Amino acid sequence: MAVGLPSERDADMEERFRTTMSDGAAKGGRRRASQRFAEVEDELRQEDGLASLMADQWRGMAGMAGMFVATIALAIYIRPYYDVGELHAFGASGATQVRYVAIELIAIFAFTALIIFLAKWGKEFIIKYGMYAVLALALLYATVPLAHMAVLDFEPDPFVVQSTKSIDGDMLGTWGDHGFIVANVSAEIFNSTVDISAWDASNGYTEPIWTMTHNHSVADSESTVAMTQGLGRLTFASGAYAWTVDASTGELLESYPCFEWIEGEAEPLENMFGGCTLAISTLDSMYLVNPFDEMIRFATFDDDPTAFNQVAEWNLHGFGVRYGIVHSELLSDDHLVLVTASQAGSVLMETVAPSLEMGAMGSQNATFLLKHAPQDESTFTSVDVGWSPYMEDNFTEAQAKGEAITMVIVGESNGTITAWEWDGEVDNESAFTVQERMQLEGLVSSVASVRITDLDDSGYADLLIADSERAHWLYTTSLVNRGTFDLPDAPLSVFFAVDGDEADLVVLSAEGDDGVALQFGALEVGMFPLYGLQLLLLPTVVGLVVTVVLLILLVVHSEWYVVNLTGVLLGAGVCVMLGVTFVPILAILFMVLAAIYDYWAVYKSKHMLDLADTMIGLRLPILLVAPQDSDYSLIEETNRERASADHATDQETSQAPVKRTQRERKSGEAMFMGLGDVIFPGMLVLSALQWLDPSAAFAVAMTTLLGGLAGYVALMSYVARGKAQAGLPLLNGGAILGYLLGGMFLLGSEILFFNISW
Repeated sequence: MAVGLPSERDADMEERFRTTMSDGAAKGGRRRASQRFAEVEDELRQEDGLASLMADQWRGMAGMAGMFVATIALAIYIRPYYDVGELHAFGASGATQVRYVAIELIAIFAFTALIIFLAKWGKEFIIKYGMYAVLALALLYATVPLAHMAVLDFEPDPFVVQSTKSIDGDMLGTWGDHGFIVANVSAEIFNSTVDISAWDASNGYTEPIWTMTHNHSVADSESTVAMTQGLGRLTFASGAYAWTVDASTGELLESYPCFEWIEGEAEPLENMFGGCTLAISTLDSMYLVNPFDEMIRFATFDDDPTAFNQVAEWNLHGFGVRYGIVHSELLSDDHLVLVTASQAGSVLMETVAPSLEMGAMGSQNATFLLKHAPQDESTFTSVDVGWSPYMEDNFTEAQAKGEAITMVIVGESNGTITAWEWDGEVDNESAFTVQERMQLEGLVSSVASVRITDLDDSGYADLLIADSERAHWLYTTSLVNRGTFDLPDAPLSVFFAVDGDEADLVVLSAEGDDGVALQFGALEVGMFPLYGLQLLLLPTVVGLVVTVVLLILLVVHSEWYVVNLTGVLLGAGVCVMLGVTFVPILAILFMVLAAIYDYWAVYKSKHMLDLADTMIGLRLPILLVAPQDSDYSLIEETNRERASADHATDQETSQAPVKRTQRERKSGEAMFMGLGDVIFPGMLVLSALQWLDPSAAFAVAMTTLLGGLAGYVALMSYVARGKAQAGLPLLNGGAILGYLLGGMFLLGSEILFFNISW
């Protein structure tokens, strides 16, 4: 994009510039204009020093800088509208794909070629009214969002806790869609008992849905209780006892001691030294796990739910069950998902252990369909099992087709979130596959709770991820963050309690050494940020009316202030559209290629000067006009240029040079800048805001803007001398330098890496 000279600086210069500014001169006239243009540049460079020249033109330069900043500031202001509407030109995935940069460049080349072709054939009326149609659409990208910004509230209301309850005991895990299980051990040292209570939103958490009491230990009241869920049952292990209850009623189904009385003393069962840390009840067996990761299968008997016999033994190598169970759940009668702080896996619940090899010691390793350890000294902190958000059909349809996909999702203390999908098979090692489409790096610094949920009751799963301060609701397969809620306390678990059209956010936190704090409150519409394209009737009509009025003014009264107002609005809309479309690295690639093209078009082929000449003559708002004096008129200027060009075609091609004896300043001067010279630096400013870490995005955007302004100052040093200059190399170069300096200082090398693909 070419930045033009100030308009005629004195009477003599005015006469010599006229053919350059014309939109209707013949080819010979344009050649004479180019020759005279060069002569005038030489004279201006010899006349004055740079400081004097810039001082003479400070009003125009300051005005142009003001419009430069105003255009980008307006783009920043309307960006939230684009953000909530996900108005990316090539979709969210297209933001990192190089081929779309190529498409944009080809479109620019084609547009430029078409305008020049039409101008050469004298079809300015086609250019003018064809551009009006394009401008009408482009203006709507700014006027409609701007009108909506006046009425939309982009700041959601905070989540408010409405009810608080203290519950004695330790939370063992979640239960159903919106319930949880608590175990409260009595204080007796000998023969302690434990109360198991089930809580659910169906009665507003006013009291437990059911409660049952069971023996806890013989002489160790400090022993923790672990729970395994699945198959409609809950199985508990307390070290001394293992028992199973009906999950919906709490009815005791079976109970076994993990010890036997010998001469009046309680002695652990064989291979149960240290007691039963975990118990898993299948349809015909009870599996007990001791503190040394040894899993023993006991056959059970329907006619005597208190007696069982040891059958086989396996080693859960490396799980560390004695350090605490994060989650234990049966996916089927012979398939267990087990997660401890140090290991996550899927264990096949075999019925017969393979024979030990000759000379081998201890038990055989269990069969794992999945085994995964956290990285970098992290630990697993939360687990959930449910339907996958990536199923094509909803839950009911998928189950009817036999295509329902189970997901196991785990969160870690370092913020890592990993999910596996299970195909329902239990006899092959590829039954579990990592869901690679789920990219949640950086969402939270440490995972406190992960839940698979369906807040809007759509039949499709979504996720609720929480850290110690806030919870994030991630919606659809894109896992768009549709809601962020500040939490009152560091949670043990966070989930939604949905009842028809009403929903609560439930937060469970530790209270003291032996208690659970239950806090919940209603979710209101205002707590969710806006999402999707917002087209309210009144703001949309206002945007349309403003666009029509500006287009009419451009036709009947295309004065410089009308052109500038339209140009600023147009530039802001295009800035934000391109900024949210490309990540910064692709924006920089786009800017570098455009700057190279601009240099060639201004200095080599020179067709950019012809394009600028045509647009000035047509007074179209794809440039900005900065008057040097208050009485400047763009209409009068272009009319004079047309008359001068028509007169020049009737003159002889040779003229005696005019000798200039005295400089006389003339009012009515102006400076011109192509709108692209604002759009490209602004695109990088908006891209930094959109795609960088929010903690530093605004600061990096501002260093990018300052870099662009530095490039503008350098550009003006050429323009002040009367030299037409390609704007993009300096403007884009300054903006890119500002981005790199600010970004590297604030965020480091991550500003350069965005998983770019073709």
